[in-house]
Amino acid sequence: MTRNSGSDPEADPPPEWALAQAMNDREDDDIAERDARAWSLVRDFEDERHDEDDDPDEGGEG
Repeated sequence: MTRNSGSDPEADPPPEWALAQAMNDREDDDIAERDARAWSLVRDFEDERHDEDDDPDEGGEG
């Protein structure tokens, strides 16, 4: 997998786990929609991960 050195991470292909999940979520073969869904999953995962870091009940800083 090649990486684009630009500042936009979405210019690169989404991670494999996100592509796999996005393909499972869709019934058609629309590549652009699949990639958009995959990046949405990545953002959701990152947001959730950061929320847990801030949650004192989860061992975060609070």
